[in-house]
Amino acid sequence: MHARCPECGGALPATGDCWTRLLELLEIETRVLPALEPEAGMRAHFFAVATYQLQHPSRLTRETLDRLHAAVDEMTGPGAPPIAHLRREMGRFAAGSRKVTRSAPPADRSHIDKRWPVSWSVTAQDVTKRPESEYPDAVGRWAVATLADLRVALAATSR
Repeated sequence: MHARCPECGGALPATGDCWTRLLELLEIETRVLPALEPEAGMRAHFFAVATYQLQHPSRLTRETLDRLHAAVDEMTGPGAPPIAHLRREMGRFAAGSRKVTRSAPPADRSHIDKRWPVSWSVTAQDVTKRPESEYPDAVGRWAVATLADLRVALAATSR
């Protein structure tokens, strides 16, 4: 039996660190994204990094997690703005002395809503198993599935 990531529930890679999955996604991007129109490539990159972070929230402050959740929701919704708009907005959000990451022990979720999932219908591992030609669509579907999982979990009453 494979060890599971305490944040996304996916099987851990051989390294024992789920962060390796994000690196795998970025490696795929080096082969796939250059052939895409820039907007599509930047959008795919955003979905990969943002969705990974939503599924591994211990690394972010609560404020950053909330902003990232809203940004993914905005970018998957009807009439999504150009990615350049999002990049400017996120840059403004992270500017100055605002702290966006946490220096707590890995997987410390004490600052996260207890209803936040620790198991997801689609994970980075699922995306890395898809053919690389499907990568842009796969990361978009991953983002949408993650938002759906969050809606269900956060609508549940606290235990």
